[in-house]
Amino acid sequence: MSDPIVLFGGTFDPVHNGHLIAARAIAEQRGYRKMTLVPSARGPHKGPAAASDADRLKMLQLAIAGDNLFKISEIELQRPAPSYTYDTLREIRESCGDDRAIDLVIGADMLADMPNWYRADDVVKLARLVIAARPPWDQEAPQIASLLDERFGKCLSEGMIAGMCKTPLIDISSSEIRRRLGSGASIRYMVPDAVEQYIRARGLYA
Repeated sequence: MSDPIVLFGGTFDPVHNGHLIAARAIAEQRGYRKMTLVPSARGPHKGPAAASDADRLKMLQLAIAGDNLFKISEIELQRPAPSYTYDTLREIRESCGDDRAIDLVIGADMLADMPNWYRADDVVKLARLVIAARPPWDQEAPQIASLLDERFGKCLSEGMIAGMCKTPLIDISSSEIRRRLGSGASIRYMVPDAVEQYIRARGLYA
C-alpha cells in the first residue's frame, strides 16, 4: 500500500521552529516518511499575509533545506484567493486517484471553527483528519471529542480522537516573531538561522 499524502498547512508568515518541531513529532507518532507543507493563500476569514507569497515560500524552502521528511506544495499559492481546504483536497484527490489516503493535519484549536469551514462534510470525506494537540492533552480531549461528536457523529469522531497526536508545547508564534522584529527584538532560536538571515536581508516585518 502506498504511503498516505500528508498535508501540513499554514500561513507560515514566517515559518518558525515550532512549526517544524510539531510536524516532526506528528511524523514520528504516525510513522510518516514524508510530509507536505502547504503554504496557504489568503483564507476566506483572514486578511493578506504580512509577507508576500514569494517570500513565505522562500523562507519555507530555506527552513527545510536538507531535511528529507519535508516537501512543499504550492497548490494554494497557484490558485486565486480565497483559499479553501476543500478545493485543495479535491485537486489532490483528482491527481492521485481514489486508492491513496490523504491525511490532513489540523490543530486542535481549529476544531471549534470547523462548522464554519467551506464544505466541511466533504473535507472529512476527502481526507482523514489528524488532530495535533498540545499540553494539557487530558484537559483538551473531552472538549475535542464533544466538538467532533456534534459535527461529524460519534463513530467518526472516535477514530479521530484515537489517532490524536501529542505535540510539544512550544510557545512560539508567527505573530510574536513579527512583533519582535517590528520592535527590534531578537528572534534568535525562534526560526531557523537561514530564515532569520533571509528576513534580515529582505527587511521583512520591520
